[in-house]
Amino acid sequence: MRIIPSEISSSTGSRAERSVFEALKTIPDERSVALHTVHLPQHHKKRVGEIDFVVIMPEILLFIEVKGGRVAHHDGQWFYGPPGREAGPKESPFAQASGGMHALERQLGGLIGDLRRHGVPSGYLVITTDVDVQRTTDFEPQQYLGSSAYDGGRGLEQGMARAAKFWVQRNKWARTPITAALRRIILDAMRPEFDLVPNLRSRLRHLDVAFERLTGEQMDRLDELESNPRLVWTGGAGTGKTFLAAEAARRKAAHGDVLFTCAGRTLAAHMTRILSEESVTVLPFDQLDEVRGRRFDHLIVDEAQDLMNWRDLDVLNDLLSDGLEAGRWIFMLDQNNQVLAPEAYEPDAWAYLRENGSVYGPLKRNCRNTVQIVKQVQLYTGANLGIASAGEGDPVQYTDARDSSEEAALLDSYVEELGQEGISFRDITLLSAARTWEDSSARFSRWASKIDRFVDVVGSDRTKHRLTWSSVSDFKGHESDVVCLIDLELEHLDGRLDALYVAWTRARAQLWVSCRPGVRQKLKDLGLAVLSREGLLK
Repeated sequence: MRIIPSEISSSTGSRAERSVFEALKTIPDERSVALHTVHLPQHHKKRVGEIDFVVIMPEILLFIEVKGGRVAHHDGQWFYGPPGREAGPKESPFAQASGGMHALERQLGGLIGDLRRHGVPSGYLVITTDVDVQRTTDFEPQQYLGSSAYDGGRGLEQGMARAAKFWVQRNKWARTPITAALRRIILDAMRPEFDLVPNLRSRLRHLDVAFERLTGEQMDRLDELESNPRLVWTGGAGTGKTFLAAEAARRKAAHGDVLFTCAGRTLAAHMTRILSEESVTVLPFDQLDEVRGRRFDHLIVDEAQDLMNWRDLDVLNDLLSDGLEAGRWIFMLDQNNQVLAPEAYEPDAWAYLRENGSVYGPLKRNCRNTVQIVKQVQLYTGANLGIASAGEGDPVQYTDARDSSEEAALLDSYVEELGQEGISFRDITLLSAARTWEDSSARFSRWASKIDRFVDVVGSDRTKHRLTWSSVSDFKGHESDVVCLIDLELEHLDGRLDALYVAWTRARAQLWVSCRPGVRQKLKDLGLAVLSREGLLK
C-alpha cells in the first residue's frame, strides 16, 4: 500500500504509530493510499485536531486511531500511559476517532462537496497495539483491533477489511467502489491539510515481523545456493547465520546423516531443541568424541570462527564422508572475529577452507539489532554488522556505577521501569562480564532469588516470567529482546574486544550498559581509535 509520507524518521514519539505505518506499507494493495498524521485545523472540541491515519480505499474512507502502551478505563473515564504518569481523564479512543472523522468530513465537504452526495462512505477503526481492551458500550467489535488480533501488524489487513465491511453496510448512501478519479480528488484535497510528523520505533514485539521478513529473504538465497556441496556463509552478528544453519540442517536431513556442531554448549543445547524433530545429530565441539568413528553425509558448523584452526578442522574432517576436501558441508562464519580476537583463528586454516568451498557473503542485512545498537557496536569495535534492517529503536542507555551494590540498585530501577511498560521479565537478559554468578552484582538484586541461570534453562520450555542471568561467553549465538550488560570493568576492555562485541550484539531491541569507573573514558578512546583506523580523524 502506498503511504504518504513514504518514509518516517526517528524523531517523534509514538512507537505504536510506527508499527501501524510499517504494517500498512506491507499490505499488497495498489489501489489504496494511506495518509499519516492528518492535521485538522478546525475541530469541534480542540484548537487543533489530528487523525493518526486516513486510508483512502476503493470501498471506504477509513480513519484509524492508534493507541500504544497502557490503556485504562475507570468509572467511565479513559486514561493513557504508565501508572503515575498517565494522561487523563480523556475521551475514549472511539470518541476521538469519531470526532476526527466528522471534522475531516466537514472540511472535505467544503472543498469537494458533500461526501454523501458523492456516495463516499466513511468509518473508523481503533487499534491498541500493545493491549486488548475489554468490550464496552463505546464500540462494536468490528470497530476495534486489539493487540492479539493486531499481532504485531500481521492482522492489520484483515482488521481493516472487517471494519470496511461493517461501515459500508451502515452508510446507506454508499456507492462503491469509489471511482479512481474521485479517490484522486479526495487525495488532492487532503494533501494540503495535513502535517507530516515522523515517529519512533515500534515496540519490541513488532521487531518479530521485520525479523520474519528479513530471514525469509535470507532463505531465498539458501534456495539459490543449496546445490553447492561445500559452502561458507560469512556475516556479522545478527545477520541470520544460525537461522540459516538450522534450516540447512533440516533440508540436508532428507538426504543423509547430518552432524550439526558449534563451539558453545549452550548454543548446541538450544539447537538440539530447535532440531528435535529432525534426523540431525547436534553436539558441541568438545563432545564430538561421542561420535568418533562415525562418518556423516553432511556437516553443518555454526560460529565456525571459533574452530578455525588446523587441530579442530582435522577433527571435523575425520567425521565427514569424503572429508572436508570432497564432502558436503556448510560453515557459518563471523569474520569480525579476525579483528576482535585475531589469536582465535589460524589464517592458513581459513585459506584451506576457502580453497575447498564457495564463499558467500558477507551477509549484508542485519535482521536482529536496531539501528542504534548496530551503530554503537560499529563505533566502538569497528566491526561490520551489515545494514540494520529491523528498524529504529531506543538509544543505547549508559549508566555509571561505583560498585556492585550501586549497580544492582540501578539495574533494579531499570528492570522495574521495563516491567511497567509491559515487557515480560522473560524477555530481559542480564548479561554479565564477570565469569560467575558469585562475582556478579546481580546477586545483590532484589530479584536475585528469582533469576534463572541461562545454562540451566537453555533448550527447555520456559513458562515462568523470570529474569535470566548469563555470562557473556555462555550467551554467544543467542539473543534477547532486552540486554542489560553488567559487571563491566575496565580490565574487560583491554586487549580483546570480542566479549564487548558478543555482549552488545545479543540485544534485539534495547541495550542498557552499566559502566564501572574508567569504562566510559575507555569506550571513548576505543571510538577514537576506530575513527583513526578508518582514516576519519584529521
